[in-house]
Amino acid sequence: MLILTRKPDQRILIDDNIVVTVLAVDGDRVKLGISAPASVAVLREEVQRAVSGENRTAAAPATDRAAVEGTLRALRGAGRPAQDTPRA
Repeated sequence: MLILTRKPDQRILIDDNIVVTVLAVDGDRVKLGISAPASVAVLREEVQRAVSGENRTAAAPATDRAAVEGTLRALRGAGRPAQDTPRA
């Protein structure tokens, strides 16, 4: 793990195409901005866990419809549209 100290408006470059910018520091909270190509997934850890859980559920036999619907509701609450949600 690389550990760096940065001040607001300073940046970290990753592989020439990802830029992490420190936007603000407020007590023990840091606001980051991340610019990356559309081909690079940038997710919060809790959203990644929810997606992984959905994938495991989708790969397993759908014997319990209520469990599948519960996973979809959890994903919607995590800020990620479920796969079966129509898009405008």
